[in-house]
Amino acid sequence: MFNKIISSISITVLVFAMLSGHSHAQKKPQNPLVKPRDFSSFPDFGYMVSVADYEEMYSDHPVFKLKTNYPRKLPKRSSLPKALKIDFVKDWEKYMDSVKQYCFAGNIPEWNPHKNKQRNWYHIPWLHPSSPTFPPNGGTEGFHGLIKEAPVGSYQLHHTQTNNYQIYAITLINEYAGYTMGKMWKDKNNPDPGATDHRYGGGFPEGTIFCKLLFADVQPDDNSVPYLENPIQWQGYITESWNSPTRAVRYLRLLQMDIMVRDKRADKWMGWVLGTYAYNGKLNKRHCKDKEKDTKCRFKNLVPLGLQWGDDPDVTDNIINAYPYTKTKTNPKLKQTVINPSPDLPPQHLGWGMRLNGPADLNTSSCMSCHTASQFPAITPLVPPDATIANGFAPPPNGGNAAWMKYFINIPAATSSDPRAFSTDFSLQVAMSLQNFADAKTKNDEGYWAVEFGTGRKPVSRAQQD
Repeated sequence: MFNKIISSISITVLVFAMLSGHSHAQKKPQNPLVKPRDFSSFPDFGYMVSVADYEEMYSDHPVFKLKTNYPRKLPKRSSLPKALKIDFVKDWEKYMDSVKQYCFAGNIPEWNPHKNKQRNWYHIPWLHPSSPTFPPNGGTEGFHGLIKEAPVGSYQLHHTQTNNYQIYAITLINEYAGYTMGKMWKDKNNPDPGATDHRYGGGFPEGTIFCKLLFADVQPDDNSVPYLENPIQWQGYITESWNSPTRAVRYLRLLQMDIMVRDKRADKWMGWVLGTYAYNGKLNKRHCKDKEKDTKCRFKNLVPLGLQWGDDPDVTDNIINAYPYTKTKTNPKLKQTVINPSPDLPPQHLGWGMRLNGPADLNTSSCMSCHTASQFPAITPLVPPDATIANGFAPPPNGGNAAWMKYFINIPAATSSDPRAFSTDFSLQVAMSLQNFADAKTKNDEGYWAVEFGTGRKPVSRAQQD
């Protein structure tokens, strides 16, 4: 989940200009995604050590390769995830376990869909460039395809944590989501943003699942977040700090996993079910007896944090788990969020009004409030005004008023919160990919292909060349 996203001013102005003078809400927004260049294939990543350094020092590391051979036909209903047969309200824990096992099958420990022999998973393209707006110096790195997501301030993860961190993430989408991505990117030079907007027959189908791993750049000698002991640890070519333009090979630890499930039983709320799991390395001995250093086994240390299927628009309590916190406080008024009461879950700050949010996210928003702002171009801000004014140490001054609550209404799937924009159907990364492609019209975004880092590599054109 992102803390903030800002659209390209030029693209937004272009869309506004094209829409000015038209009062019909159902009129399709003008598609600004005109051909910038001829891309025969998507670049795999945007930032990497030099080929020479890779061969000399990192040849035992993976090289990220995008997987976008999306299905052309909608997968059969017989392949729908088993979680869709579990009541996510009454049996939320079974639902979360079923989705977790679905995400894990064939994907762990490497999280590489090319090696999955059980089912097809894919990536979202066009996340490789750095946006001119947010996040600073972003774009995918070349070992694991991690993208920069959010900063983490002091005490956000634990009451003993004073260091600042940054969050990097990698998302896999299943074949149902892949079908919609295939429609959007059928022509790689002219993506169709209407593919995720219900006004134009778009939207992700039932059974769509997004699974995202989120890592914090907690270094091996840093013990200020106790539950991140016995870590799942990767190395990535990432920035040295949130605002730094300099990249280096640094360690990251798995912090959480987020899921999104398109479940039609949730249509009376928003049509999506969102969930979060938090890593707790203190459970490693229990989960991985006699194989405590087995990375695949350590994925069992992801503990369900909670599930959300609506944003409880009638609950206006302006309360938060302010930093620093030592326990998870919940709100019994919430009926569309459930938080795991198990002591296996490390203390959590949650979101505004104690709605669901993960440790990497703000305590003044919610999973749903962020994802309802998924649109292209990004006209609606990702978080309410003043959401970050106190940096999580106090409730927002205007929390709960009418303007604030506009961010906590239940918006149906594939519906844009602003009719001037295309809905990207709850996917912020799809919104980012479309914006990145649009930005490429006016500048040359270099990208790299995995084959450039393999033995016996052959020359491959960069993205700026025809």
